[in-house]
Parts: sequence; C-alpha cells; structure tokens
Amino acid sequence: MSYSNGEVTLNYQLAAAAISTAARLATLIGPAGKVGRLKSITSAVTTGVTDAAGTVTVGTAGDPDSAGTLTVAISSADAVQNDVVLVAATTAVLAADTAFVIDVGGECTAGAADITVAITWY
Repeated sequence: MSYSNGEVTLNYQLAAAAISTAARLATLIGPAGKVGRLKSITSAVTTGVTDAAGTVTVGTAGDPDSAGTLTVAISSADAVQNDVVLVAATTAVLAADTAFVIDVGGECTAGAADITVAITWY
C-alpha cells in the first residue's frame, strides 16, 4: 500500500444533537473506494439526559447498529461517555462507496450531546 492510498481516520462531529427523540442524525459516505471500520463513538452531554439512558448507533440504513452502539447514561451537562460497544471487526466493515448512518434511539425524555464518531477508512 502506498502512502497516497493508506488508511485515514475521520471524525464525524454532531454538535448538540438531540438524543431524546428517535431519529437519523446523519447519512454519510466515506472516501471513494475505501471500506471503513468504526473506532469509537463519544459523547459530551450538553443538555441533561433524564429518565432513561439514550443510545447512539452507527451502521447501515438497513442495520443501524451493525458497527457499534454507545449508551449515553442518565447524566447532567458536561458528562462524557466513551464506552462504545463495537461489533466484531470481522463483521463490522462499512462497505466502500455505500452510505452509513448515525442514529439515536430516543429512549430518554430529555437530552442532547456533542457526538463524535471516528471511522478508519482503508
């Protein structure tokens, strides 16, 4: 593999994303011709998460948690979550030239967070 075709890790950032309503936060695509592997999902709560933990998932439109899930615990503003559950590397490949999604489950009654998703493309 030459330097120009090496792997690259990209961070996808969503500022103050509401996690209290089930929704698709983003539909994105990686660099042309590269497959991806989820490295991390992190959140920094900006509005307190109440009543139940929320979830952030990364995957495909047909299987939104196929790459991984982050649980955002009931917490006050400024709490940080980084205990992502990654799907086994042998099955969690994001296909080249295919959209992937970042979704939230909407389990909590209130809450928002700055969410960062890191994916390595190779």
